[in-house]
Amino acid sequence: MTVIGIRPHRCGWKAFESPGVEPVFPKKDQAIDYAQNRACFRSDQIRVLDSKGNVERIIAFSEADRKL
Repeated sequence: MTVIGIRPHRCGWKAFESPGVEPVFPKKDQAIDYAQNRACFRSDQIRVLDSKGNVERIIAFSEADRKL
């Protein structure tokens, strides 16, 4: 399972997928949309973190949730 983390960044919100794959978005919703689009191709979990690194929300995806 791959985990995509979304956390606050000085320029907005960072979607951390793996080292080198860390796009930054000005709005939190944009980062979540990006992560959901990346996760729809496999079983993943998106974790939205607050400024202290605590998990604020978890969005889980499974084979049944895939977009065909």
